[in-house]
Amino acid sequence: MAKPRFSVSEITTFRQSFDEDLANYAAAGAEGIGVWEFKLPEGGDAETVAKLKASGLQATTCIPGTLSIYPVPFPGPSDPAERTAELCAAIRRFAPFEPEVVLCLTGHPGPGADPVESRRVIVDGLAQAARVAGEYGLTLGLEPLHRAIYGTWSTIASIPETIALLDEIGEPNVKLLYDVYHLWDTEDVLADTVRYGSRISRSVHICDWRDPTRNDFDRVLPGDGIIDLPAIFGALEAGGVTGWVDLEIFSDDGSFSDQDFEDSLWKQDPVEVVVRAKAGFDAAWAARRPPA
Repeated sequence: MAKPRFSVSEITTFRQSFDEDLANYAAAGAEGIGVWEFKLPEGGDAETVAKLKASGLQATTCIPGTLSIYPVPFPGPSDPAERTAELCAAIRRFAPFEPEVVLCLTGHPGPGADPVESRRVIVDGLAQAARVAGEYGLTLGLEPLHRAIYGTWSTIASIPETIALLDEIGEPNVKLLYDVYHLWDTEDVLADTVRYGSRISRSVHICDWRDPTRNDFDRVLPGDGIIDLPAIFGALEAGGVTGWVDLEIFSDDGSFSDQDFEDSLWKQDPVEVVVRAKAGFDAAWAARRPPA
């Protein structure tokens, strides 16, 4: 298996603009950019697409402004039909960027909701979004979220739960969006990664887990935490997952909570952050090992 190409999700450099991200990621040796819709300039996107192509970077995992069927703790409508329409609009907007995958979540219907009806709403909404993505030849990536950290954001938290939902959606262009932060400590993660490798999208989110974690937005760079990344990368390789790794870092500077970490990666030089992250990934990939 070829080594995955290295990309950076724009949330990693939260304070920089889209134009700054293009320049900084290229300068740091990245080959791709995970585009967040909130960073796209207002107005037509033709100039923005041209800037992306001129940068030499490729769009990898694109993140819609409204990214789930049920709400998550981000701004947006509460009605699932409105949310689905906004998700579909974002997919259409991203199409000219030619992304590897467009990320989506289930969201969460909240306490007391009918689980059967909620499941139907999620399946119908994601199937609709997948059909829109299919019109443009795009892949939709459904991401499970860590239950202990993001239990109110998602109804799925493991690889098997996600695969079961993908089977219900029944659209061939919907894949599992694999994020090591959310999956690393789930039961049988290495075996499931190998088993379902063909169902995983070609862009994988990477970072590392601080121990102890100080809040829900406190990720660290690859190699600076406790995730066994060589084992994860070995399992991904054994499962035949190819394409990209996309660095995704949340590092609170007071933007997402009342905690303003002095060592927040969002406060540090963005080029240096990406250079360090790429070195951490390179080392973990070199040390990868196949599952027992």
